[in-house]
Amino acid sequence: MMEPAGAPRGQRRATDLVSGTALRVLLWWLGHGIVLASRFSAPVRLQITRSLTVEISADDGPARHWVFDGRQRRASSAAGHAVTPDLAVRFTASGQALHHLTSPDVVDRIMVGRIHGTVRVEGNHLLLMWFRGLMRKVVPIGPAGPVRRALPGAYVHHDPAANGVEEILVEPAVQQLDPRWTGAWNARGKLWIVRGANGEPMQEP
Repeated sequence: MMEPAGAPRGQRRATDLVSGTALRVLLWWLGHGIVLASRFSAPVRLQITRSLTVEISADDGPARHWVFDGRQRRASSAAGHAVTPDLAVRFTASGQALHHLTSPDVVDRIMVGRIHGTVRVEGNHLLLMWFRGLMRKVVPIGPAGPVRRALPGAYVHHDPAANGVEEILVEPAVQQLDPRWTGAWNARGKLWIVRGANGEPMQEP
């Protein structure tokens, strides 16, 4: 909850108490939601490909961190600060944290807060987009992503009877390019990844 300007001290304390409690509830929900999703949701498990730690906290108290196991594709969570997080998002106040985390544009708001000094993002900033995807699978705020489906009429198998603007010549597999294919050899000579893997000398760019 955002604190009203010029509010009396007692009212500010009440607002801070409500904001802190609400943020703890939100972080608890996100914490246990991601943990459960990592056990039963295939899309969430597919997103957990690395072992890392993420923390979200506020300077006035609430904090929670998540530990992701890339090998088992599982997540665990606990209240409090992480020892060495790979990504830490630290807000100056619980009200700011609530305002940003419940916004459909959470990443944009966090970056703006970082510029204004109300948010500190420590560690790998690219992980913020990744963690935002996990958050939205637990708390679906904002528009959902497009549904993935196979494109109609996909050409997945060779069909000799298929109509096309030109013929497709299917050559047998070979171990080495035919020396007579000068065009192919010239193209190969430009591929650094092929030449380097074979130990061939390469000129400086």
